[in-house]
Amino acid sequence: MTGAIPWFSWLHGGGGNECSSLFTADSWHDLYRTERVSEVILVYPNGFHSGYMDHHDGKIMIESMIIKELIPRVDERYRTVALRGGRAVHGFSMGASGSLKFAIKYPDLFCAAVAYGGGAVDLEYSTSSFILNILERNLKSDPDLIRQNNTYHFLEENHARVRQNAIPFLLICGEDDSWKNSAVTFQAALQEKNIACQLTLVPKTGHSLRGLSKSAVSAAAIFQDQVFQRGRKE
Repeated sequence: MTGAIPWFSWLHGGGGNECSSLFTADSWHDLYRTERVSEVILVYPNGFHSGYMDHHDGKIMIESMIIKELIPRVDERYRTVALRGGRAVHGFSMGASGSLKFAIKYPDLFCAAVAYGGGAVDLEYSTSSFILNILERNLKSDPDLIRQNNTYHFLEENHARVRQNAIPFLLICGEDDSWKNSAVTFQAALQEKNIACQLTLVPKTGHSLRGLSKSAVSAAAIFQDQVFQRGRKE
């Protein structure tokens, strides 16, 4: 290995942990071994059941851990491209929503986001029991706190900066996934702001990362590799 290496955080889904999605690294390794993508570092943090947000009482601070502790630690300890152009965020399900939020809330930290199994959820209007449980546990269902953690709110605030930084988004979702509408709706929200967002719908696939990976991980890896290569030239 030579030179600095780009990297991305992989955010697991609800009920998962830092080991749940390690099999995705095998796919990237195979692509690197066959010279279809360049070197990359994958980092798998544990997001618990946080929704990738900070807890209202300050006891569980997953967002702060990733943004303020993990990123500086990885860039300090490893031979990374310690710039926005060499850093991205990917995730599945709960992690998909988290990855989209981070890229939009912190457009100066990330160059791309890839979301598997759904898009960002509009927290202020969600009726999902899974989402409502997260909001009650983490934010006391407080309307002000919910708005402050809503990706759609960050999109309204930061869309000009996201567009200026040319951050592309890739959404990968199964045709039979119950969260498909969140992906379709969020793609439309990004495109309304003139932000590049590709949506890949995988036939005969539900809410399954392994199912999505079999069909789309190569395309996602090549997409991310191309973004990293552009970042090296900036």
